[in-house]
Amino acid sequence: MIKNSYILYFSLILILSGCSSVDNNIERSDIYFKKGLKHYENKKYSKSKDRFQQIIDNYSGTEIAVDALYYLALCEYELKDFQNSKQSFSIYTRYSQDIIKAQFARFMICKCMFESTLDYPNDQTETVTALNEFQLFIEDYPSSKYNEEAMDKILFLRSKLSLKQYEIAKLYIKTEKYEAAKLYLDELLKLYYDTESADDARIGYVIIYLMNNDITGAENFLDKNKSKFNKNQNYLDALSLVENSKKKIKVKGLYILDYIKKIL
Repeated sequence: MIKNSYILYFSLILILSGCSSVDNNIERSDIYFKKGLKHYENKKYSKSKDRFQQIIDNYSGTEIAVDALYYLALCEYELKDFQNSKQSFSIYTRYSQDIIKAQFARFMICKCMFESTLDYPNDQTETVTALNEFQLFIEDYPSSKYNEEAMDKILFLRSKLSLKQYEIAKLYIKTEKYEAAKLYLDELLKLYYDTESADDARIGYVIIYLMNNDITGAENFLDKNKSKFNKNQNYLDALSLVENSKKKIKVKGLYILDYIKKIL
């Protein structure tokens, strides 16, 4: 009987000490979180990141660790560590129960991908991926308050892809590989018809006709595509090229074909 009392006594001590340990862990993680949040608000992103990473490492699987992951991702974004920020936000969306923050995290994933894209002379694989991700975000959240910014980013990415297409087509025109140029111009006009480069592509088509001495073809192309020009002035410029080519006159001291080569 006495032995059983001792066992019960020590069991209670262990339970109470265990509870005390849990309480201390919760209190300590809460202190870390508040310090991390304060650093973040003061724009001390490196210090903030370290605090939130400490919580994630030491309190994995807890609710506060998930919350810490959200702010860790924000810190990484502010530090321009877009790849890790994207990964952190992605993990957060899998475990978060906060619908509003999860939506924002999805949007931030798109922004991380946007920031990882290269300028148009370089490979545009990441640009296509980012574009698709923004479009998917809008499909998943059609009423999101972030959609206006998402649309702006989509327009920018489409313009970059369009410019890439035009630059390749222009190179083929310069080297007189007109059929290859047409392939890129056709794709540009199909996918990016509303971008600034689309009018350049239409003028490019006119130039190809003129370089082949096919003035009638240039006139017919302009007649069919007049209403498709995004800016009327661009149409007038293309029309001027055709008219000047027909008259065989000089444009600013240059023959028309020399002028065409100069604007390409």
